[in-house]
Amino acid sequence: MSGLMRRKTRQGADEDLDMVPIMNMFLVIVPFLLMSASFIHIKAINASVPIMGELSKSEITEKKMVKVTVIAEIMPDGILLSLNSDALGPQDMKKWTEKITPDDKQEYEYSSLKDYLRKLKTEYPASDTLIIIPAGDVVYDTIIKIMDVARQSEDKINLFPNVVISGKVT
Repeated sequence: MSGLMRRKTRQGADEDLDMVPIMNMFLVIVPFLLMSASFIHIKAINASVPIMGELSKSEITEKKMVKVTVIAEIMPDGILLSLNSDALGPQDMKKWTEKITPDDKQEYEYSSLKDYLRKLKTEYPASDTLIIIPAGDVVYDTIIKIMDVARQSEDKINLFPNVVISGKVT
C-alpha cells in the first residue's frame, strides 16, 4: 500500500514548465511580424455629393441670389464648361458654355479655366458647386489640377469649394 501512495503523490506533484523555448519562439516571431506588417497611409480627396433641389421663382427673387452649378466635362479634345441652374433660362446658360482646348503637348490651359470661374463667381456669387465629368481616358493628375483651380484662386477666395466627381449620365 505504501508503494501505491508514493506513485500517486509523485504523479500529483506540480512540475515547473520550461518557458525558455516559448520565449525564444516569441523573440523570433515578433520582429518577423513587425517587419512583414504593411503600414498604409491612405490619402483622401474631399469631394461633395450633388444635391438636387428645386427653388420656386419667388424664392429666387426674394433672395436675389441666383445659384448655378458649373459642369466641366473633361474630354481628350478639351474641357467643355457649361452651367446648370433652376433660376436661369436656357439662353442665359448657353452664353456661359465654353470649351478649353489643350495645347500641342496635350496640356490644358488652367489659367483660362480660372478666369472663367472667376468671372462666373463675380456674376453669381452664391454659386459654390463644380461637377467634374471625366472621360475614361483622362489622366488622374488632370482631375486633381482642375479641382485645385476650382477651389481657390490667388487672392485666397474660395471660388467653388464643393467639387463633385461624377460619371456621364445619358
